[in-house]
Amino acid sequence: MKRQLKRLLFVTTLLLLCRSIPVSSCSLAVHDWKLMFFAKIPVSAPIFPLAEFSFLTNNFKEQPTEKVYWLVKHNPFSRFLAEFTKALEGWPAKADWILLQPEESPLSLARKSNRSAPSLIVGTDKIFLKIAFFSDANSDYKCHQLVIMLNSRLRGVFPSKERPWAQEFNSMAWISFIFYQIPFPPTIMSFAVFPVNSTRKSIFEDHSLVERFLALKLLKRRPDLEVDPYQFDFPELPD
Repeated sequence: MKRQLKRLLFVTTLLLLCRSIPVSSCSLAVHDWKLMFFAKIPVSAPIFPLAEFSFLTNNFKEQPTEKVYWLVKHNPFSRFLAEFTKALEGWPAKADWILLQPEESPLSLARKSNRSAPSLIVGTDKIFLKIAFFSDANSDYKCHQLVIMLNSRLRGVFPSKERPWAQEFNSMAWISFIFYQIPFPPTIMSFAVFPVNSTRKSIFEDHSLVERFLALKLLKRRPDLEVDPYQFDFPELPD
């Protein structure tokens, strides 16, 4: 479990530090991913609030309020998310996130709120952490991918007199990085997250590294006729 926590901290740090690069390096290679390791773990709180951000921006194009009350069974790690949110895109990064333990439901909390100056209430529960490790048969199992996925239930309430809103949604969020042989910065080929504004976003891709591996025939080159940019993502994870 300590080893898994170190991996999570490492990937989260990458997400905060890396800048988006508008290239598609790993789409140059075609992978035949084989699942080598899988674990599904119930957790009290998410390790990254990507699904919550997408949930809010999908329903509110503009910031409806200054405060977001987030009901989840917070632990010491999840309290780091208050700073994590500032590194993300969209209006929720500008909001004041107030972390609350879920002693009551979002709906019951909304009934007690001030409707003349309402706050947005979001609840996250039924959270499962999935950790999957893939190896690429096309590279003689030397190219690997680590996927960390969160599945959860999101419930949101905005008790406004003018435009009241309530919704429940089963969410999925993930981070993934692809590397050659060992997960060390010089061998990391790509790092992607989902969702950012409801879509997959490439945070980091090393175009020159992939080109070098392709030239050395360490990776299999993708045929020119294959143009789907998402085919190099991972297979569907087990339930």
